[in-house]
Amino acid sequence: MSYCVNCGVELGESEKRCPLCGVEVINPAKPYSEKAERPFPASAESVTHRGVRIITAKVLSLLLVIPVLSVLIADLLQDGRLSWSLLPVAAMGFVFLAVIFPCLLKKPPVWLFILLGTVETAAFLFVVWVLVGGDWLWLFALPLTALVGAAAIGCYLILRSKRASVSLKIIVVLLILMVFVIVLQMLIELHLSGRIRLSWSIYAALSCGMVSLAVLIVSRLIRKNESIRKKLFF
Repeated sequence: MSYCVNCGVELGESEKRCPLCGVEVINPAKPYSEKAERPFPASAESVTHRGVRIITAKVLSLLLVIPVLSVLIADLLQDGRLSWSLLPVAAMGFVFLAVIFPCLLKKPPVWLFILLGTVETAAFLFVVWVLVGGDWLWLFALPLTALVGAAAIGCYLILRSKRASVSLKIIVVLLILMVFVIVLQMLIELHLSGRIRLSWSIYAALSCGMVSLAVLIVSRLIRKNESIRKKLFF
């Protein structure tokens, strides 16, 4: 067994660097060996953090059960049926799916969080609609929620893509925004007047289209100039 020359911590043969200060281990008498047994697991810290996160999520889940059962029982005893209790139960379910449930997963992708958030919002709006009624849910609220979720997922996927160039990412995001504003005004007009009428969304869409076209032209010119410079050795 050797010791670190910088901090003095005891080292094993499997240590290439000191686990405490990071100084390289050089010991000719006991050289580094990958097959040597490690004195501690390399992923001990991450395992511990994940274990604490899961335990915390489970405890919070159990704590949420108490108010959920309380409001349900109170509603049944008061009215003999479930009515007002659906709203706080839906709110607590939203908190569970948005905050606690992701802690139970190992490493979920961000797009899955966005999808879950979209579904949670739609479910919460449905519960509110059951309680208050109206014609705002099916023709406005749910389509708008799906539109926002789809736009967010589309933007995230293209921005995280390693194959797409920066110019392509900008163009795709602008095209998504162009479709978003047009569909948004269509939903608003259908909900308010019962017919489709496009006005401000056309100007916003044209602006996005012009900017994306400008980005495309500039990126083509840059690539063309790069090829010319390579041919002329400039």
